[in-house]
Amino acid sequence: MKDKRTVLYRTVRMSRLVKNFTALLAGCVALVVAVTAVVGHLSAAAEEKQKAGRVELPIIMYHGILRDSKRQGKFVISPSEFEADLKYLTEHGYHTIVMQDLIDYVQNGTPLPEKPVMITFDDGQLSVLEYALPLLERYDSRAVAAIVGAYADLYTGNEDRNINYACMTWEDVKKLSQSGRVEIANHTYDMHNLDEGRKGCHINSGESSSAYEEAFTADLLKNQQKITRAIGCQPLAFAYPFGILCDEAREVLEQQGYRVAFTCTEAVNQLTGDPAELMELCRYNRSNNVDRASFFAQWN
Repeated sequence: MKDKRTVLYRTVRMSRLVKNFTALLAGCVALVVAVTAVVGHLSAAAEEKQKAGRVELPIIMYHGILRDSKRQGKFVISPSEFEADLKYLTEHGYHTIVMQDLIDYVQNGTPLPEKPVMITFDDGQLSVLEYALPLLERYDSRAVAAIVGAYADLYTGNEDRNINYACMTWEDVKKLSQSGRVEIANHTYDMHNLDEGRKGCHINSGESSSAYEEAFTADLLKNQQKITRAIGCQPLAFAYPFGILCDEAREVLEQQGYRVAFTCTEAVNQLTGDPAELMELCRYNRSNNVDRASFFAQWN
């Protein structure tokens, strides 16, 4: 009888232990589910918060501005077309910013204006000074001009002022900078070509990293020194020739203190305050072959 009662007692005790363990297990599962839900909620909230704090920055890339309709095309627009673009931006509440505004935004947390937009000019053509600057002043706008040093040297030397093809002299670059409307960027000294053994400032196939670093640094600093001599301060932004970039070039730029770099990838920049975002900024090329409504519809 005693043995039977012992067995019964053990059976009941084991049953209770199983029931308690099952309840404990269910509680653990419920806890895991609850924690997962909370984590998921927090992640979603963080994502929403980051999204809410993101700044959209479209950048327009111009090159030449000419009156001659025969010369207008993918990289050249008319002065009236440029003015109409500025008028559109003004009427739609956009505010032009420059490189220093971006640097202040990521470095000091200085807010950017509502609906920021950036206007850039590549190559340093004389038409920027002659046609673009007066219109920037008229519409209270600002811009960035990326200068190819070899072009500035050439036209400083030959004094050719043909608006249809000439580039600015270093004195012109100085005048543009002193206007207070345009910041100056580096566009290489003499790497703005595709048919002289290198594609823009991209590393060549088979070229060692050290050899490339030496070549690109020399070109970069040569133009940097000339720009600094002309405007009185060192450029902090670089525009990749033809938008051709590589990791090796970015490393050199960062080593030399550049804070902003422009590509030719067409997209709206999504800024969160991360300094790294400024080293591959996207831009929309403004072609005369695209009507205004279609062009601005790309980001509106």
